[in-house]
Amino acid sequence: MSDEIFNPPANIVENTFVTAEQYQEMYARSINDPDGFWGEQALRLD
Repeated sequence: MSDEIFNPPANIVENTFVTAEQYQEMYARSINDPDGFWGEQALRLD
């Protein structure tokens, strides 16, 4: 396994839907409250 990190190009980062901080918060919630987190995500689907 490699420890090498590849950073995405700036134009990709600028067009993301969530920031790295938001991702970490969402990930933590998905682990700590999976039913609540995924229940809310399901409501976002049409």
